[in-house]
Amino acid sequence: MGYLLVVFMITLFIPKSVALNLGSVALTPTLASALILFPALAFNGRIKYAWPDLFIVFFMVSTLISTLDTAPLAVCIEAFGRRVLTGGVPYLVGRYLGSRPNVFNPFMRRLMAVMAFMAIFLVLESWFRLNIHSVLWSEPYDPHPKPRHGLTRAYGWTSHSIMLGISYGVFVPVMMVAAIERMNQLGGRLRWLKLGLLMLGVFCSLSTGAWLPAIMAVGLVVYDYLKFMTPGNRWLLLSISSSSMYLFLEVLSGRPLLRIMMMKLHLTSEMAWWYRWQLYKRVYALMPGYEWFGHGLKTPAGLGWQWSIDNNFLVVLMLYGRVGLTLWIAMPVAVLVYGWKSIWNVPDSSYRRVARAVMFAIVAVALTQLSVAMFSTAEMLNYMFMGLGIGLAQGLAASGQAKRPRRKPQPRRPRHDAPAQPSPALSEPAALRPASDV
Repeated sequence: MGYLLVVFMITLFIPKSVALNLGSVALTPTLASALILFPALAFNGRIKYAWPDLFIVFFMVSTLISTLDTAPLAVCIEAFGRRVLTGGVPYLVGRYLGSRPNVFNPFMRRLMAVMAFMAIFLVLESWFRLNIHSVLWSEPYDPHPKPRHGLTRAYGWTSHSIMLGISYGVFVPVMMVAAIERMNQLGGRLRWLKLGLLMLGVFCSLSTGAWLPAIMAVGLVVYDYLKFMTPGNRWLLLSISSSSMYLFLEVLSGRPLLRIMMMKLHLTSEMAWWYRWQLYKRVYALMPGYEWFGHGLKTPAGLGWQWSIDNNFLVVLMLYGRVGLTLWIAMPVAVLVYGWKSIWNVPDSSYRRVARAVMFAIVAVALTQLSVAMFSTAEMLNYMFMGLGIGLAQGLAASGQAKRPRRKPQPRRPRHDAPAQPSPALSEPAALRPASDV
């Protein structure tokens, strides 16, 4: 299993354009490794299943139902299988890793080390307009047409710069806790250097949509460490840090965020946040007759897909209707509810802080979907982190029960026909007895 996980980790960094075409199916290295991992994890992984897993299964089934009426059966089965491999398998990987610290530690340490190393190439991509995959796989590389701070957005191995930034951002809170807690088994010796390189990878996306989840997750980790402060000082620090985060994002993005939020720009401007709210009207205008299970694989009439939907919840609503959207929202909520008791309502320890950092990453990515559409590697890592949340909760609960002291055996009650004898557990120590009794 360990070797399969290493292969799966490697395939995450291979672009999807590197694929073996089998008829109409493009078998990417990631899909191939996931195809092998699925039976190994689902049936032989010794995963202790929990009730939040049902929401994952129900969502997968709802996507199949949504596509059955919109495409031929073979196409629907292919789309369903791709959804299981790119969503269900990363979730199972997280479930398997989270409940096994001896496997979780080396896997996460290697994965974060590889991503930290690749951040160096992202800097070269942003500075010299050169993508490493164009060298490795002879792919044409078209830099982003709109530079920011004199740099171009890095794509790395993903299909979009924002997905690259989110892929890095989910690991930032975990590496941050590993550095603060001095966890060599998780972060290695160069913990702070790796944390800096991971944050550099987020920066190279040059997108507010990627910076936001990373900053939110870091803020939640810092707030978690400041629980010892009085509530008044904590809220004061939170207010100051929130304002600082806003100003930091405004400087980085180079856009007047305050003016955008006050809607002083024209509604059709691509800089106006209010323009994104108009997407709700445009989506709902295309939903009559498809409210419950969505359009599936069918292109909606009218506007079609020529316009961008910068909101993943609207994308899910468009594709899979109210049923799919409800299940999509229920998945991270179920993970948080399930892990609440074993992750939060217990004394602090290094691994409990790591588990909370995973939960913070899930919360940050879920909120970021209000302004970002999720796909590619970022979506797979989102599934993996939800699985990690469940696995870590189970592992912490099991370790807490294992360390719980056993109850002392109760003394036997004397028989009625035998003279009552004092119980050794309740008798006085010999030093405290009268001399005549010793």
